[in-house]
Order: sequence, then structure tokens, then C-alpha cells
Amino acid sequence: MASTVILYNYTTCCCSPKTLQPLNSSLFLSSKSLLKLKPPPSLKFNPRHNSIVAAQSNFIKVIQTVWKVGKDGVEAGTDMVPDSVPRPIAKLSVTVVGVSLALFVLKSFLSTAFFALAVMGLCYFAFLALNKDEGSKRGGGTTYSESSTDDSLEEARRIMEKYK
Repeated sequence: MASTVILYNYTTCCCSPKTLQPLNSSLFLSSKSLLKLKPPPSLKFNPRHNSIVAAQSNFIKVIQTVWKVGKDGVEAGTDMVPDSVPRPIAKLSVTVVGVSLALFVLKSFLSTAFFALAVMGLCYFAFLALNKDEGSKRGGGTTYSESSTDDSLEEARRIMEKYK
């Protein structure tokens, strides 16, 4: 209600075409009272939310660009089809051929990537299987069983007894 009165007084007094009066400072809140006001929780800055919105808008822009390029490609392909073929049939056939080629390339790329990942995983597991005993010999492991510590202490005692 107060904001309506302030807005009404501001529009009727200051901005009427008949008279241009200076702003009345009593219509607005003082600067001291503005310092005491806190923004509501919904207006706080949330960087994660803003980054999600930015990523979504970028994704939408990418989709729009792909759609425009696809339409331009279909138009260019349709222009290469002879004029004896009706235009709707030419557009449809060029679209089907383009989508088929795009899916073939995507399938080839994905199958190559998955094959490379499978080979790397197989090599990793083979490496682990062939080198599982070397970890404790080199001392690279962080966990030792209590029996291996006892064996080491017993061996050290025997060596010390030998040189006494």
C-alpha cells in the first residue's frame, strides 16, 4: 500500500506533463532505514544455480545451432537433387540419408571409444593379476599383516644373534 502511494505520488507530482517538480525526499525511505533491511532468502546469490542456468542456456544454443545447420544442409542437399523430383520427396530423402550418415558416424565413434576403454581395462586387470605379489616385496603397500611384521622382527633378531 505504501509503495502504491509513493508510486502514485511520484507519477502524479513529478512526472506529469503539466508541471515538473523536483522529487520530494519525504516520499522515499531514508538511507538509514535502508541499511536495516535484509534481502529475503530467495534473493540471495547462488553461484551453483547461476552456473546451471548458464550451462542449460549454452546447451539450448548448441541444439539451436545444430538444428539450423541441419536445416541448411538439407536445403543444400535438396538443391543438388534434379528438379524432376518433387521438392517434398527430395527434402525427405536428403533428410533420411543425412540422419543415416550421422548415426553411422556416431555409432562408429562410440564403438571405437568403448573398444579402447575395454582394452585399457583388460590391460589394467592383467597387470594387477600378474603383479599382485610384488607389492609387498617392494614395500610399496601401506598395510602389512601382523605376521609379516613378526617375521621381520624374528629375522632381525637372528641376524643380531649371529653377529654378537
